[in-house]
Amino acid sequence: MSRLILAAAALAVVGTAGVADAWAENITPTPPGTPVYGPVVVTPPPGEVPPADAPPGYHYVWVYSYDHHGYRAHWEAERNS
Repeated sequence: MSRLILAAAALAVVGTAGVADAWAENITPTPPGTPVYGPVVVTPPPGEVPPADAPPGYHYVWVYSYDHHGYRAHWEAERNS
């Protein structure tokens, strides 16, 4: 009797995992650079100034992209062209 219950439980776990996997494949991943949360801030807020200590050969630009906090608006150093 216990083997029957264990076999049924194992089949339930495997079936659930299969359904979850099939469902997850139908979700399209968010392309890089797409805001995941919050409004897109294309210009810095009033009074927001770039840091003054850009590395040599770089300047700061206001971007809405991924950093170690997630997708958000922030200053990012960009190489001078």
